[in-house]
Amino acid sequence: MLKDSQDKLLGWAKASWWDPDDELAPAGFYLSGVEIAADFQQHGLASILTTARLEWIAHRADRAWCVVNAQNTASLALQRSFGFREICRAPQFGSVQFTGGSGLLLCKEVTPSNRASADRKK
Repeated sequence: MLKDSQDKLLGWAKASWWDPDDELAPAGFYLSGVEIAADFQQHGLASILTTARLEWIAHRADRAWCVVNAQNTASLALQRSFGFREICRAPQFGSVQFTGGSGLLLCKEVTPSNRASADRKK
């Protein structure tokens, strides 16, 4: 979670272990859910939260995973800026169904250090 100096919530994000019991998507640590307050979007807060989540995952595994709706261009741009690569597309991964298109399974190799942000593609 990110808060301002007056303790107002600016954004949140989640990373956790997920076992989708799916032939395509493996069990592992997944990024999920990023939400930034409307007045604070496009100020780099999602990148700050993603850097922190990748560092957290890097202390637990050598890969980070995420699934994204193929139509969510903002989320895809964020994940790709961190070096996530597409593994496959499907209408569903585990219990997550994608309406209006398909979902993308993305993966990134991670190592514990402050390199999570340095590894970002420019």
